[in-house]
Amino acid sequence: MDNRELLLSEERLQMVLEGSELGFWDWNIETGEVKRNDQWARILGYLGIDEFEENVDTWTNSIHPDDRGAAWASINDHKEGRSSSHNIEYRMLNKLGDYVWILDHAKIVQRDENGHPLRMSGTHSDVSDRKRLEQERNTLIESLQNAASEIKTLKGILPICSYCHNILNEKGAWSQMEAYISSHSDAHFSHGICPACYPKIRLQNGLSEKP
Repeated sequence: MDNRELLLSEERLQMVLEGSELGFWDWNIETGEVKRNDQWARILGYLGIDEFEENVDTWTNSIHPDDRGAAWASINDHKEGRSSSHNIEYRMLNKLGDYVWILDHAKIVQRDENGHPLRMSGTHSDVSDRKRLEQERNTLIESLQNAASEIKTLKGILPICSYCHNILNEKGAWSQMEAYISSHSDAHFSHGICPACYPKIRLQNGLSEKP
């Protein structure tokens, strides 16, 4: 491929990247130099790539401290042949001091005659919206699971004595309603006297119906 064809190929690549809103990076592993496009910087809230130095530290220092180890482990796994590509999600600090979620995908694109990696190229995409929706979904699922674990539902027909109101349990024995419900649900009872029973209780104790 001559210089003209190479330039045309790079221009086409740039158009594709801009249309897809992908940040692009190209790492010369021997020199440590890293070339990036402006979209790489715009994802982090900057106007262009001129605000960053062309080295690996620019990337490392922007990654959330809790995610740096995993990000580098993914890079090294691919460099050393333990994975077919570098593909990982992590958080990066933007210009406003907030963290955005990045999907970073890359591969070795050049090796020397001994198979040692010389260049790695990859893309960045902002997946913050998806991560936020996933978190909201997980929070909702956790809330529903917690609510479900606190609920026991009584189903079917309960045979209740019309006189004493005891319930016939699964073993064929009669249980007090309060004891039966307590053993079949997470309900707790508080005790009081309803208005209809209050006059009866007063009469049973030798008092008038009304105080």
